[in-house]
Amino acid sequence: MALSYTIERRAAAAAEVEAALARLEHLPGIYFGCDCGVPGLHPLQATLLAGPSLAIRIFEDGAEADALDALGRALLHDPRLGAFVALARRGAGHHAFDAARAFLAAFDRAADALLVGALRFEAHRLGVRAAATADAIGVRDAGAASAPIGVLFFGADLLRRDADGLWHRVTLRFDDPELARRQRRTTPAASDVAARAERAARASAPASTPEPHDDFPPGGYAAVVARAVERLAQQPLVSLTLSQSFRRRSDGVSAARAFAALRRANPAPATFFVHTTDGERLFGASPDLQLVVRGTELESFPVCGTVARGHGPLGEAESLRKLLDEEVDAASLAVCTDALRNDLAPLCEPGSLRLRDRRRPMALATVVHTVDRLSGRLRAGADAWDAIVATAAPVMLTGTPRALALAAIDALEAGPRGWYGGLAVQVGADGDALVGTILRAAVLHDGVAEVRTGGDLMADSDPAREEHESRIKAVSLWRALGLAVEAELQAVLAGPAGEDSASARTDAARPAVAAHADAALPAAIALCDAGDPFAAAVIDTLQGLGLVLDPAAPARVLIGADAALCAAAGAHGAGLVALGDAAVRVLQHAGFAVAPIRPEHGRAMHCMPTPAAPWHDKRAFAALRHATLAVDWEAAASSAAAHGWTVWALDDAQHPAVLAHAARRSVCLLLRPESLLSDRLAHAALRAAIAFAAQR
Repeated sequence: MALSYTIERRAAAAAEVEAALARLEHLPGIYFGCDCGVPGLHPLQATLLAGPSLAIRIFEDGAEADALDALGRALLHDPRLGAFVALARRGAGHHAFDAARAFLAAFDRAADALLVGALRFEAHRLGVRAAATADAIGVRDAGAASAPIGVLFFGADLLRRDADGLWHRVTLRFDDPELARRQRRTTPAASDVAARAERAARASAPASTPEPHDDFPPGGYAAVVARAVERLAQQPLVSLTLSQSFRRRSDGVSAARAFAALRRANPAPATFFVHTTDGERLFGASPDLQLVVRGTELESFPVCGTVARGHGPLGEAESLRKLLDEEVDAASLAVCTDALRNDLAPLCEPGSLRLRDRRRPMALATVVHTVDRLSGRLRAGADAWDAIVATAAPVMLTGTPRALALAAIDALEAGPRGWYGGLAVQVGADGDALVGTILRAAVLHDGVAEVRTGGDLMADSDPAREEHESRIKAVSLWRALGLAVEAELQAVLAGPAGEDSASARTDAARPAVAAHADAALPAAIALCDAGDPFAAAVIDTLQGLGLVLDPAAPARVLIGADAALCAAAGAHGAGLVALGDAAVRVLQHAGFAVAPIRPEHGRAMHCMPTPAAPWHDKRAFAALRHATLAVDWEAAASSAAAHGWTVWALDDAQHPAVLAHAARRSVCLLLRPESLLSDRLAHAALRAAIAFAAQR
């Protein structure tokens, strides 16, 4: 049975909003808003909850519900929340988000009944069901599982800002007499607030606090990045994100005033202030709005690439030119988007995930970024909580594959990440959700301010540049806190009141491409995975083509780079389509000379179909490449191994990009057609390859 209530809504004055924000200095609660972004991409809105009634503390093995006022205590005793109370437990078989679902289910899909809060980086453990896998995901110690990894708040009285920038006070008025009576007693008096603040200050004041220090001395982070680059060249890591923490004394600093200064100087797509139940105050302005869920529609906005924003319009234009010309940043964003798609593919209807925008510029107060937009449609039975679990410790903040990246982070970083890389979350009873990645954030606790920053690394990243970029990202927070900024960084950054820029773009529709009329696809295909980091994305693409995955199907798609598995698949007989490194392995098995190369992930290539290509549209098309192996095409020109292979497409260097062998009924695509960064014409090549391999 659902709770019975009415919703009251009235306009809220600016002074009312500022007073509520000030209360977050002393009371548990949260502000979470999308304060700016790329027009047409980021949904402007905000929620402010100061003095909530309930706190749901999130643990790896379940949840605990704490009443924070009289209404909260009454709710925990209300039989209509019995399912929630039963699930808000810890132990084997309990999952925190099952309790969250049960709580919101009692509000009968009301858009203004919300759970709003924050999850630490360690929330990625919520997706791990078996304790035996803990070592594989970078758990530093067994005791970590007993610590809370986040908190979700509920309040019946909150402030909400709409897309037009107008604030409203929204109140859920319960019809039940006991709940209504308790609700009237939930607003604390000013003296109560002051007393609680004093008690919290006494409780959190340490007897003696050591002088804070950074994770690394100058140059130390660059050395760690250099070690990471070696790993990227030697291990099957596509990308890796590392970070470091800077710490300074913050005695007498007001977190609420610092947050107000940050919001004025550096509005961002994911802006947040969280006062936890243990006295920590976390605030920040993140460029990364990770998830937006509206009904069954899901969008994500991966961000990658950073340059300092120059002074004035000319300086900003030059910053944007540098960023768009940076090949490594373009590749990093491509990898982030592909990996995020790989995470979301199991939750979305096959073929529904699409890249809607690519490298849209986004200028913030001190830096300029580029943003992709990915959209999809959730499968039946999947919801926003599933998407939160799937993207916790997002690939943009870890790397690909995630398990290897987490192990590298554990080995290379100086200490646990805490809130950095975690999530600010808002989920409504109607299923809609807003999720932001916790970046560009400061944590104040025990008289110390900590700021953690980092960046996405590739095999050819520049360690010195990465260290400089990491320091730049901390500047807006030091300014907001009123703490000093190094002169060398001040010299290259725009001031706090840097001029805003507007970006405009006309989307060019790309026509859908059909395969050759004679190239009928089989009903089913087998997938052979030889250790590919994007297997879920390939599955999504194949299912989006209408194919059923059946291990007994005669035609097979091979992905991955494991030499033995690829050789076995290549020797298995006719009817094979190989993608990326797997295609190189198949060619190696056929006699071509192959050598490892420095990994080149997320790199664009341009393909020109030859007259032999069995699809109608012979226009050139762009495709993405993830490569750790390469064919020696100079040697192949005079090699007997090339006999029998027909080239369907050539790359920029006029080397084969797609090859087919009629006798083997095999096709090798040295590209990744499943990538969202590959043109739809790449799907025509994939369709033609599958149809060719399935012929009898």
